[in-house]
Amino acid sequence: MLDINTALFLWAMEASTLAALLAAVWLYDRTQGHYGHWALGFGAHGLGVLLIALRGGVPDILSIEIGNAIALSSFLFWISGVLALSGRPMPGWAALPVLIWIAGVLLPPIREEIAYRIVLYNLAAACGYLMLASVAFRFDVAERRFRRVLASIWTVEALVCLIVAGATFATMPESIQAAPLSAVSTATSIFGFIAMIMIGAKIVMDRSEQRLQHLIRTDPLTGALNRRGMVEGFATMIGSKAAADRLLALALFDLDHFKTINDTHGHQAGDAVLVAFATLCRTIVPSGGIFGRTGGEEFMALMAVRDIREAALVAETIRQAFAATRIETDRGQVSATVSIGTATTAAAAGDLDRLMSNADRALYKAKARGRNRSAVIIGDKVLIVPAEGPEALDEQADRQVAALKRLVAKATPQTGLSKP
Repeated sequence: MLDINTALFLWAMEASTLAALLAAVWLYDRTQGHYGHWALGFGAHGLGVLLIALRGGVPDILSIEIGNAIALSSFLFWISGVLALSGRPMPGWAALPVLIWIAGVLLPPIREEIAYRIVLYNLAAACGYLMLASVAFRFDVAERRFRRVLASIWTVEALVCLIVAGATFATMPESIQAAPLSAVSTATSIFGFIAMIMIGAKIVMDRSEQRLQHLIRTDPLTGALNRRGMVEGFATMIGSKAAADRLLALALFDLDHFKTINDTHGHQAGDAVLVAFATLCRTIVPSGGIFGRTGGEEFMALMAVRDIREAALVAETIRQAFAATRIETDRGQVSATVSIGTATTAAAAGDLDRLMSNADRALYKAKARGRNRSAVIIGDKVLIVPAEGPEALDEQADRQVAALKRLVAKATPQTGLSKP
């Protein structure tokens, strides 16, 4: 059977090896900050355990006070790594376990008695495990089932630490080897360590898969969906209950004279215009709708609407808001306009190709009428919005369109862009 020092050396080597692997992954992809936090956590744990194992070969202050403090500081990095999965920063309260240890060893009775130090370390570790369990349970760091398993494992480890602390306080052993329930504590720690690695690996794999799927479905410049994402989104929308008794509207957008913008102001300015337009549209497209870039300066939005008037209102709001926007670029402010074609269909009879063909007809007329127009197709007729005379949608639509300037005044500031 291994003696306690040999077991500590092996434990330190395993933690350090895992830290090196996690650090290598983080160095390969710096955007995955949780790997860096976990690498620091396992590195601190390995170094702290190594210093504890070297007791007798190094000064006591290194193997006792500093070694245990470094080992307990691992909770700070583990907690911050778990929170990084949900985009949250490192919290100050995550340092509580190491602070408990530091505060305790400043007291001479605890510093001079090994039994009290064992009790103190286990109380600090129990605090760390309970905080990990709380983070896993409260925050959206993974699927609910994984969060519950991790929270359960860390809660069990916290309870074992509390039991060991109580038994140690009752028996007051004179050495680590004589500490009660050391075998149970070691077995629980090993099990928790392995389980945490396995579940953590599964969480990371799932997140990587989600990230890959996101990259496959989105345009890297604007963050909008790409054509594949829009096709999949359309399939989801026509099958949803929310759209069952409504119309599906498709709006095609074509930025006017975009080549001139690139030629006059440069491609970086052109990219800024594309990003600005995408940001504006995501602000205005109704909840439940989807928006994407279909190529070059062309975009598309899909949304469930009550009638053609609502679709025309959204399209015209986007057109007026974009025309009123001044976009900051490295060549100064740039303004641009957009032409829009909109078509609708019943969700039950959703045919994306036909819907796009109809919207494209409306877009063609908007461009033919001088650009910076929005048009809708109703049956076989294509109407410019706002329309006048016999082409008008109806008085209610005209009143809605007349209110667009008020909507534009509210919608444009939300994009983070500037107005004249």
